[in-house]
Amino acid sequence: MYPFERYMFHLKRKVKNLSKVEGSIVAQSVNEEASQFAEYYFPSDVQTKSRRPARHDDRNERAMYPVVVPELFSQVGRVSGKRKKRKLSEEECSHLHKYIVTNCEAIAEYER
Repeated sequence: MYPFERYMFHLKRKVKNLSKVEGSIVAQSVNEEASQFAEYYFPSDVQTKSRRPARHDDRNERAMYPVVVPELFSQVGRVSGKRKKRKLSEEECSHLHKYIVTNCEAIAEYER
């Protein structure tokens, strides 16, 4: 889309009163501008549109496990999409085993 068309789409979405389109666009623009200006005066703990955390933000939380887990496997995050269960193929299992043996220091003491 061209910038003008995108801007017109943005303006048309603001229209609430179809009998007075220009006044409706002006009223919504003033409302939007005032709310953006006012959010700078809210305390920092108030979540606003511009202060919204990132979509995949884990907020520096560390995973808590009942047993000691090597650092390699203690990554914190959220999955995207719907969760699915599946079994690893023999080839994937072999690749995973080689990766763990070569990259995990906690496993090194059990190597022969």
